[in-house]
Amino acid sequence: MLEDEVPIAWKAVPRHVAVLAADGTEIGTAESILGDEEEDIFHGLALRRAADGQTVEVPARRVKKMTQQHIVTDLTADEVQNLPAYRRR
Repeated sequence: MLEDEVPIAWKAVPRHVAVLAADGTEIGTAESILGDEEEDIFHGLALRRAADGQTVEVPARRVKKMTQQHIVTDLTADEVQNLPAYRRR
């Protein structure tokens, strides 16, 4: 159960962990966690959308919980489809 999963720091999130929408549906996988490790600032994540395989960017403010098994967002299905394409910096 999601509520039993222990939150972890953004630097400890495993690669390719499942990303969930606000309603608990899986919207894709985390391709990369975005942040400044030296400053310990989490910026967001690069999400490979389940619907079409596109990699899009989820801003940090939309991420509500990170665990070893999941990243939980407050996104709706419509919002996921309208996320901007991820551009490697």
